[in-house]
Amino acid sequence: MKKIILFPIVVIGLILLQSLVVRDDVPDAKFIELAKQYPQIAHFAMGEGTVIDSSWILTVGHIGRDLKRDITNGRNTAVTCNGKKYDLEKVIVHPDFDDTPRGVVNDIALVKIKGSIKDIVPGNIYRDKKETGMDITIVGMGDIGTGLKGPKVWDKITRAATNKIDGADSLWIHFTFDAPGSANVTKLEGVSGPGDSGGPAFFEVNSKRYIVGISSHQRSTNGKGRYGAVEYYTRVSTFYNWILQSMKEKS
Repeated sequence: MKKIILFPIVVIGLILLQSLVVRDDVPDAKFIELAKQYPQIAHFAMGEGTVIDSSWILTVGHIGRDLKRDITNGRNTAVTCNGKKYDLEKVIVHPDFDDTPRGVVNDIALVKIKGSIKDIVPGNIYRDKKETGMDITIVGMGDIGTGLKGPKVWDKITRAATNKIDGADSLWIHFTFDAPGSANVTKLEGVSGPGDSGGPAFFEVNSKRYIVGISSHQRSTNGKGRYGAVEYYTRVSTFYNWILQSMKEKS
């Protein structure tokens, strides 16, 4: 399953640790209000995650790697979910995770908290392979900005935005930051910004909320978070069995 993805480094920037960057013609309050519908979002010091079980949080490998290092070094690590803090017990990074300045593979990790989260309905892990064309909602708290100027400031406010998945391969789902007036632009269009890595892409069907991807990196020819940027989220369905097996074996 390990596959090296190479990006031309002359014209394309690979941006890790991406809050949301949104369309410039919609009031910010609408993105803030939308986020209130998604209490499953979990906030680490340098990234995001999603509650998928009463004691488990899903995030990306490059966030999990840093959390694991902090736990090993005895640093006080915690995550905030729905306004409450929980200490971390362990971190499981995918064994084939790797990142370099030229590419990222298997960017996924699991975090177990001490105790349990009782006031949040967990998100469901999407397992089918029908992501292309999905209307999704992405959630995060980090640098906010618009597609005209990119991310500008971190105000510690959670926002949510929408987009439509353009395609998928074995490791990624991807979607484009379309400008207002574009044929495929959504009403609350946005992509990740600095601080959103590990945040979820949600899809809802039959009143059930599924996680179809988690924020990994971005490709852009004219700067991060600008219109035209292409967002890459780890394709959760590829790792469905790994997620369930890891939670079972490491409980």
